[in-house]
Amino acid sequence: MPPRAALAWWGATACWFLGSLLGGRRTPAEAAVPLPVAILAYVVGAGLFALLGYGVHRGVKGTRVASAIVGGLGIVVLVRQLAEDLATGAVVHGAFFLAALLLAATAVVLLLRRR
Repeated sequence: MPPRAALAWWGATACWFLGSLLGGRRTPAEAAVPLPVAILAYVVGAGLFALLGYGVHRGVKGTRVASAIVGGLGIVVLVRQLAEDLATGAVVHGAFFLAALLLAATAVVLLLRRR
């Protein structure tokens, strides 16, 4: 992974983590989970995404394809979440997720372009 793609991937991960953490727990399912457990789940998720980006950066076989698939699915999830945020008026959550969407799209484009 080119250095710029890795930075974009890690930036998207950080924005997702902060948006998830600071955006509040709006659904009953999210509110049912204790805050320390939710933070641990966000840390594990962000760590896995960052680890995948590190694997691609190091040239580990198969992580480039996995990163493209996870990045594409992540973009779809971010678009859906951003649409929900626009509908409900969740400004903080939406701002972080918009930044994560832009950075993830940049990372996928940089990842898939020819060198």
